[in-house]
Amino acid sequence: MDRKIFNRVFLAFEHYSYIVVGILLIFTIGIIFFSSMGDIYHAFQDGDLIHGALTMVDRMLLVIMAIEILYTVRVSLQANGLNAEPFLVVGLIASIRRILLISVDGAYNLEKFRNHMIEIGVLGVLIFIFVISIIKLRREKRIDYCNIPNEQN
Repeated sequence: MDRKIFNRVFLAFEHYSYIVVGILLIFTIGIIFFSSMGDIYHAFQDGDLIHGALTMVDRMLLVIMAIEILYTVRVSLQANGLNAEPFLVVGLIASIRRILLISVDGAYNLEKFRNHMIEIGVLGVLIFIFVISIIKLRREKRIDYCNIPNEQN
């Protein structure tokens, strides 16, 4: 077989795989969003407003992370390659989400205070690294992956 035929088959497989992953991510986002509404409702119904608010923030940040991963899949599909910035943004959101959870847990669990402070310190350094990396990537003016024309070779 010709090399171009192999290339087209693999490219088509890659594109369809991204499409399937994107569809599964959309379903996942919907499931997380709607199941979190029930959890939030039950937390507020039980009168635990702090737990309800924490659950709401936690789940919405999880939805934002999944949306950012979906964006990464879309950009990868358009550009026929990976872009590091969306992964850094997902890591940034995950780190912030964890700090929020530790902060609330620390208010109720003083025995783990020292461990929580160490973890928050490590996450703070990680957030700093993520932000510096994102700024550096943007300053280098890499290829704009959203505006690459789709080549069919």
